[in-house]
Amino acid sequence: MKKRIVISFVASILLLIILLWMGVSSTIRDLPEILEDARLSVLIESGEHGLMRDSSQAYGFQYELIKIFADSLDVELSVTCSSGKGNDVHRLQKGKADVWVALMPITTCCENTVVCLTPIISTRLMLVQPKAAVTSKIRKQYELDGDTIWVRKNSPYIERLNDLAEEIAFEPVIVEMRVSGYEEMVDLVQKGEIKFTICPEYLAEKFKTKYDQVDFSLPLSLKHDLSWCVNAHSPLLQERLNEFLYAFKETNDFQALLKKYDYQVEF
Repeated sequence: MKKRIVISFVASILLLIILLWMGVSSTIRDLPEILEDARLSVLIESGEHGLMRDSSQAYGFQYELIKIFADSLDVELSVTCSSGKGNDVHRLQKGKADVWVALMPITTCCENTVVCLTPIISTRLMLVQPKAAVTSKIRKQYELDGDTIWVRKNSPYIERLNDLAEEIAFEPVIVEMRVSGYEEMVDLVQKGEIKFTICPEYLAEKFKTKYDQVDFSLPLSLKHDLSWCVNAHSPLLQERLNEFLYAFKETNDFQALLKKYDYQVEF
């Protein structure tokens, strides 16, 4: 009798898990549903590298890139601004968006139910510090031991910093700040309000001419690939986006887009 009760209980739990999974997966759309609805829903970073709006238009490097993809499908692009890595992963897992449009290090955006797309660009992580006297400039990563590095809240590069600290055996203090983007952090360094922050190299090259009292010369990592993410239960969307990105990166239009936003990247 007890054995039957145990078997019945286990079977009920398994059935409940299956039903819950089916309820979640049924909200996740793949390419056929997107085409039928004629709408692609994306979560996108804010800022010129993601999405910016003015009185007449929306623009930004990643916005223009995903818009070209949406146009190739002949669907409307529906955008929601990113609210941070944890929230965005959860929303993608729940089918609240079709694509997470944020240039994330591929090692940090891959989870069981979230998959990364083909790399869009490659970059290094750079230290941002004041242009100071020769004796006080940080020249080696381990010299940051005990120093505070301010980063954007929920930055995908926190994990990279922690990995670097473990590899080199130094212990920086990492403080997260609520800011609009990398440029605001760089501006705080220029104003002397914070001493150190971080920035991907493709943006650092862009900021050099504007922030002449800031040094961007020390890399904190080797080159790593950056990409977008989709739900693992959207394999046809993943395949189509990968095909698009792979082909589009070989075009003059992609080079023109990089040039428009003054991105200095290598592949």
